[in-house]
Amino acid sequence: MTIQDVFQMIDSLDKEGVQRVVDRLEYRGKDEIFVAMREEYVRRMDLAPEAHILDLGCGTGVVARAFASHAGFSGRVIGIDYSPELISAARHFADAEGVADRVEFRAGDAQALEDEDESYDAVILHTVVSHVPDPSATISEAARVVQRGGPVSIFDGDYASLTYDTGDHDFDAEMVRAVLSAVVANPYIMRKVPAICRTVGLELADFIPHVHAEAGAAAFFASLAEAYVPMAVRAQLVSEERAEAWLRAYRQACASASSFASCNYYTYIAQWPA
Repeated sequence: MTIQDVFQMIDSLDKEGVQRVVDRLEYRGKDEIFVAMREEYVRRMDLAPEAHILDLGCGTGVVARAFASHAGFSGRVIGIDYSPELISAARHFADAEGVADRVEFRAGDAQALEDEDESYDAVILHTVVSHVPDPSATISEAARVVQRGGPVSIFDGDYASLTYDTGDHDFDAEMVRAVLSAVVANPYIMRKVPAICRTVGLELADFIPHVHAEAGAAAFFASLAEAYVPMAVRAQLVSEERAEAWLRAYRQACASASSFASCNYYTYIAQWPA
């Protein structure tokens, strides 16, 4: 299948498609397990309250807003995303949550930043390297703009491990392949991050493996399926009939508390060698 990452073409989507992506990012950003994974790597980054932070590939600004909402945070978070549509959504949510004075959002290319060297105390790449055309260039830019000794935190899904089970292994595998081809440009990238960091001159300071899984009833993975299976149909990676048949099977499995889904996630915290 041809990979057609929706995040690389989001501004070509219709209004419904953009809203589907926005809703998924916001839902994921409030999921209890997803929040726990984020808060764990934030804790390990051990940032000063006045830190100047870059949220690279910020999407709707979930991570930037979370930092700005932390008790005692007096710094500033700059969120950069390729999509003006997502930047507009990020500004809207920041205003609604009352944190607009501590965050700034702007459109930009994560692979070619306009910022000067060592502009930030820390850089976060939260679910971005799986979507950009050139992950190595993105990590290299993060390394360039972080101050010496400052952390670069890379969190993302090992989407090659994404698994659904509705009782028909071949059908489940077909749908996972279609969804990944529609929304994830680099499903194996998190297995390559250590080598990329070494190539750009960073060394790994910490590594956190995570797993997100649901058995029986489902919420997180149900949201993923409902958001992105239609994207696979739109990209002509699966027929509408096949997609609807699989969604019915998955909904039935969820309703009968017999579904299963899981995906591995990893965090790498890297920095320049001392």
